[in-house]
Amino acid sequence: MSILGKNGLGNLLKIILICSFILGIPLIIIMPFLLNHVNNVYASMFIIYPNGILMLGIVYQFIKLFKSLEDNNPFNYTNVKIMKVTGIISFIMSILWIIDLLFMIFIMHNMHVNYIIVLIFLGVLFFGVSIALYILSELLREATVYKDENDLTI
Repeated sequence: MSILGKNGLGNLLKIILICSFILGIPLIIIMPFLLNHVNNVYASMFIIYPNGILMLGIVYQFIKLFKSLEDNNPFNYTNVKIMKVTGIISFIMSILWIIDLLFMIFIMHNMHVNYIIVLIFLGVLFFGVSIALYILSELLREATVYKDENDLTI
């Protein structure tokens, strides 16, 4: 059974990504109504909304990546670009979470430990993801170069 075949794991992951992309858009729209009982969340919405939109961008990039994997062409420069763009989006998300952390501490004077820990975790997480995606894009670029050289020699 092929991992990326018709009945494989890749097809299931692509369906999950498409569903999360489709369901993510209405979730971003109704978020203020879901969180209307939390007092300080409206100030933080200026960070949550852009991060939600950027997360949809990451999901869209991964959907494009799965398309090239379905075509059995994983080693190409388009995939390298997809990985780099996804890493940049992730880095921007980490910056936004850190800005939200600083905003909540210094301007809103929100000293809830749980909230601060979550924001620190999200900032560090997306920073680590951006570094990992950059490394993977460079590895994929090198593999693409080797594949292109190999195709020329055969």
